Amino acid sequence: MTTKAQRSRGMPRRSTDARGLRASSSRTPLLVFSGIVALAIVAIVAALLLSAPSSSEPAAEPVQVSGQPLPELTPGAADTAIGMELPTLSGVGLDGEPLVIDPDDGAVAIVVLAHWCSHCQAEVPRLVDWLAANEIPDGVRVVALSTAIDPARPNYSPSAWLEREGWTQPTLVDDASSTAFQALGVAAFPGFITVDADGRVVTRTSGELDGDAFGALLEGIAP
Repeated sequence: MTTKAQRSRGMPRRSTDARGLRASSSRTPLLVFSGIVALAIVAIVAALLLSAPSSSEPAAEPVQVSGQPLPELTPGAADTAIGMELPTLSGVGLDGEPLVIDPDDGAVAIVVLAHWCSHCQAEVPRLVDWLAANEIPDGVRVVALSTAIDPARPNYSPSAWLEREGWTQPTLVDDASSTAFQALGVAAFPGFITVDADGRVVTRTSGELDGDAFGALLEGIAP
C-alpha cells in the first residue's frame, strides 16, 4: 500500500518559477503600452469626427421656401424679378446650424456657388481678398448659397473647398434638388442677387465679377 508520503517522495516540489515571473513582468509594460495606443486611436478618431462638417452636402432635409420664387433670369432680357420680394430660404449652414435668408433681415447680397464650377473657383478667392481689404457697408450682409452639389463631380466637398479658400460668410447648403437655387432663378454660376433693406430684389447677375464690381453691388443696396 502506497501512502501519501510515499507518493510524494521523489516528486519535484512546487516552487515559484522566477522565469515565469520575469515573463509576466515583461508583458505588463507591453499591455500598458497597447492600452495607451488604443486610447490614442480612439481619441484621434473622435477628433476627426468632431472636426468633420456636421451637415450633409447636399443637405439631407429639403430647403424650405416661403413666398413667391423668383422668375428665371434670361440673359439679355429685362429682369422681371426686380422689385419683387425675396423668398425666404430656410435650411442649414455649412456648420450644420439652422440658417435662414429672410427678406425681413434687411439688405443682403447672395453669392450663388457650385463647387465644380471653374468660374466659381476663380471667383471665391477674389471675393475673399476683397472682403479682407474692404469693409462691408453698414446694414448690408453677405451670404452664400452652395448649390448643385454632386459628390461625383470635381472639387467636392464644398465645405472643404470654401474653408481652404478662407470663405467665412454664412453659407446655406442647398438640397439634392437645388431647391434654393431654383427659388432664386439665377441662370448660371457664380450668381449674384442683391436685395435692399425692404427685402426687394435690386439686381441679379451671373458670371465672374472683379472686386470693384462686387463692391459696387454692395454699395448699391446700402441703407
